[in-house]
Amino acid sequence: MSRRHGYPYQAGVIDVGAHSTRLDLFEVASGGRITLLESLARAVNLGYDVFRHGSVSPENLSALGSVMADFSRKLAEYRVRSCRVVATSAVREAFNRELVINRIHSVSNLSLEILESQEEARICFLSMREALRRTLPFDELAGLCLIVGTGSLLVSWFDGGLMRFSEAVPLGTSRLVDAFGRSSFSIDQILETLRSQDIRQRLRESVGFDPERPVTLVGMGASVRMLSGGFAGEIPEADEDEVLRLSSHDLAVAVKRAVAADPAALAVEYKIPESAAAGVSACAAILGYFLEEFNCERFLCPAATTRTALIQDLVRRSRKGERDPFHDDLLAVCGAVGHKYGYDARHAANVAGIAAALFEKLRRNFEFAPRAAVLLEVAAFLHDIGRFVDTRQHHKHSCYLIGNLQLPGVSDAELHVVAAVARYHRKSAPKESHPEYMLLSAEDKVTVLKLAAILRVADALDCTRQGRFGRMKLVLRGHTLVIQVPASGDFRQERLYLELKGGMFNEVFGLELKIEEVPFAS
Repeated sequence: MSRRHGYPYQAGVIDVGAHSTRLDLFEVASGGRITLLESLARAVNLGYDVFRHGSVSPENLSALGSVMADFSRKLAEYRVRSCRVVATSAVREAFNRELVINRIHSVSNLSLEILESQEEARICFLSMREALRRTLPFDELAGLCLIVGTGSLLVSWFDGGLMRFSEAVPLGTSRLVDAFGRSSFSIDQILETLRSQDIRQRLRESVGFDPERPVTLVGMGASVRMLSGGFAGEIPEADEDEVLRLSSHDLAVAVKRAVAADPAALAVEYKIPESAAAGVSACAAILGYFLEEFNCERFLCPAATTRTALIQDLVRRSRKGERDPFHDDLLAVCGAVGHKYGYDARHAANVAGIAAALFEKLRRNFEFAPRAAVLLEVAAFLHDIGRFVDTRQHHKHSCYLIGNLQLPGVSDAELHVVAAVARYHRKSAPKESHPEYMLLSAEDKVTVLKLAAILRVADALDCTRQGRFGRMKLVLRGHTLVIQVPASGDFRQERLYLELKGGMFNEVFGLELKIEEVPFAS
């Protein structure tokens, strides 16, 4: 195999989960083909600690440290070039998670990353879509994707090939057992938790969901694979290209049997520990809920896992210059959020387009954070959603609403930046008395200042909601940024708004703004 450009190379993923810590070692070929070389798993029950007591215990922290030290030596043995080390639901929610990160680094020299639910939803959806597109007309399907873990449940809605809704539910196949104990746990607790989320109503509000519409149910996760694979007579550890398919009737039969079965009997049937069998029963209850609530016509279970999703994302990151495959999904989710709050979709798109053009012009002479363009685009699409609450103070309400969203692919820290940018798209500039600004890091404060200044200008140029600056040209003349537009009408209102809202732009970038009408070639 050719080793041009460094291929093939070894890569790894370590997943610190709620009940086990796993290391998967892969070989990455030049065509992007990923081959699993070795997989190791060690049981460390962090879920019991965190879901019951809130923190990882000293005993389990020590055990986890030993496992990570062993895995670090294995990575060195394979001469791994790239490795991503992540922690999911348990460590993510632990009060002492910073201590866990510090201890892991000190004993293994590995940098543990908290995989936020928004990022997990993004990478798993991309992996699922890639897997299904190989064998199915995925872009013609509409439905729900459930990523069922031991400590968390991620629910996404997809339609037309794009994700359009995503939420994390504090529920997993073992979470309630960890929290309350096996003797106090019941399937009804799972169903009550799911009912409290009111997912169907939220889909109505966000994507105009029709409850009569037939949907495809997609499930990912070890317990899902075990349940559906056991019914279909397949080996649960299937090839990564394989997709298990069941009719809704067959899935309902499998669900009913697993929910009613004694965990000991399931353990014998599946040849797994009784604790894992209890997880299959809980998984069945989760799937059964969605079968009852939605008009599911088929069930699909791709072999993709969080770890394969992580390695695929690692490979994507190594290929510089490629377009983000999740970009359109993020905008589709923003569109659903805007729909929920009755935003002006045309104005949002106009402002986003103007802001993007301004950003591209400025980035040649000014430094921006790596993800600044994406955060500006999200803020532009969502800057007016606060009008749903109150028009007069809508910038403040937009800030609150955005800050409490779950946007897949946008971290919590980035979401605070987006919320603050929307907060300052009008009215006063940041002040020391504004907590949403003062709680940001120094680097994020600079990003907010730059992006809010651009958003103010973009919003001012579309004050008439007519999209009159879609064909603008930007010319830098000394300390003036000239906004050239076709000589096609009266721009007095835009000039007035630009004068009112352009002061922050001048303070941040040192540039005056001028609208100039010029003849454009048709």
